[in-house]
Amino acid sequence: MDLDETAKPHFADYARPLWSRRWLILVAVVVATGGVYVYYARQPKVYTSSTPVFVKDPGDPVSGVPSLQSTDRSVQNQAVLLYSRDIAASVAKKIRYEGTAEELLKRVSVTSREGEDFVNVTARGDTPQQAATIANAYAREFVTLVNTSQSARIKRALDLSKVQLRHVPPGPATQATRQTLGDQIRRLELALAVPPGLTKQIDPAVPPSEPSAPKPLRNALFAFVLSFLTAVAAAFGLERFDRRLKRPSDVHDVYGEPLLAVLPHSDDPAPMRGDTAILSPEFREAFRVLRTNIELARLDAPPRTIVVSSAVPGEGKSTVVRNLALAFRETGKSVAVVEADLRHPALGALFGATADVGLSEVLTHDAELGRVTVQVGAELPGLEELMRLDAAKPSAASAGTTRLTARSRPANGRAQARNGRAGAQKPPAGSLTLLLSGAKPANPPAVLASARAVEVLDELRSAHDVVLIDSAPLLAVTDTVPLLRYADGAIVVGRLGFTTRDTAKRLIEFLDRIPDAELLGIVANDLSQLDAAGFGYGYGYGGYGYGYGAEPEPPPKKVTQPV
Repeated sequence: MDLDETAKPHFADYARPLWSRRWLILVAVVVATGGVYVYYARQPKVYTSSTPVFVKDPGDPVSGVPSLQSTDRSVQNQAVLLYSRDIAASVAKKIRYEGTAEELLKRVSVTSREGEDFVNVTARGDTPQQAATIANAYAREFVTLVNTSQSARIKRALDLSKVQLRHVPPGPATQATRQTLGDQIRRLELALAVPPGLTKQIDPAVPPSEPSAPKPLRNALFAFVLSFLTAVAAAFGLERFDRRLKRPSDVHDVYGEPLLAVLPHSDDPAPMRGDTAILSPEFREAFRVLRTNIELARLDAPPRTIVVSSAVPGEGKSTVVRNLALAFRETGKSVAVVEADLRHPALGALFGATADVGLSEVLTHDAELGRVTVQVGAELPGLEELMRLDAAKPSAASAGTTRLTARSRPANGRAQARNGRAGAQKPPAGSLTLLLSGAKPANPPAVLASARAVEVLDELRSAHDVVLIDSAPLLAVTDTVPLLRYADGAIVVGRLGFTTRDTAKRLIEFLDRIPDAELLGIVANDLSQLDAAGFGYGYGYGGYGYGYGAEPEPPPKKVTQPV
């Protein structure tokens, strides 16, 4: 397993914040989009209608030469006049507007473009007809205002020409001047007699077919984009402050211990086929890797009694015990599973087994070990063939295999196992031994630290090749401490996306204070499909499929059990 490779950024690093907070993003987008749409859909409808007006400066009324003054500025100055209260009052009276002149002014806008002789009069109304009526009324008022201004300029020029003609003395010397002034007066009188029509409304405003505001769909679309981008940014921001372990490399770095296996997520981690426990296809290769790494942890003395624990509840330790037992059993080893989590037992549900009495009663001498253990059926592909091949080889238990390290034996000289003691029987082929927790004792730590607990575990060890102990979470209670000192080794389960960095560090500090506790390594549990694809972890490990070419199995029956 290349941890350096997993430490590099992958697609999953960018997709995980979005996927893990997909409901937050969805809720934010739905609430923002729906809220904006409902808000604007309930607003009063506003209709807009406009009409263009052509404005032409006639120039100097006397000479007919266009004015040197900027046409744009002239048009803008004339348009500003429409915003006066007098004009608004005149328009309101003509169209019988029910509101005030100030209210009418707020409904009108007059705009012009630089370099053009057009003015656009736009009006807003509560109804399509009102918007068109206001726009047309203001356009007519604008045309009247501009044309009246032009007529006034012509009249002023005519009066000035007449005054000039009266002051010109008669005589041959001034004949040409009088002739010019006379022609000018006649031309101005003609221009004054014909109303100017250079400024005129081009197209009357018509009632609009749909409202211009509000636009609930457009605003909702804008809210969707904005809320989505904001929610995505928030998801990445929260990800930076998230202390949970996300990647297998995080587990290795924070715990500082060997990473024994990476277990994929499964919707059914403990499938049963009738009364037979089976190993889920997506788990098969992962737990084979875990089993192999445990056996390789100490080549000279492979651990036989193994405690499986976690820092806090909910990390999947019981599921790991259940499936690891099946992985060991399929190699032909006899396996015993001990439920030493006396406070919150879960193995019974995972194995589909029940028992009225269990470990607690055995430790208090209220029941015999041989009467409370349960033989659980296990589907073990290839086990029969393996047993035929190994028929001539003695098992570790029958050969009298003893404990392989001095550390495994408690220093206070607790009672050793007696081979052949009643109760610890080697399980039949195709099954494993399960010792459930039984009733909850009043003081679980004291019960598990008793000499009787050592005797029971030694009895199971003498009759089995491997003993797996499901213990209580280490940071929750102290029940597991005596088991850690007894066992050959321990493995800790950390759940990706659940276990925090602070929890992992406190766990390692706690284990460092326990004498004789040997941690074999860490199991990274619950790797999501997204992360598995992003980091290159296939559920078949290396692209061999779920079972290295095995025939596909029918889907197992779903059972309800804690993970």
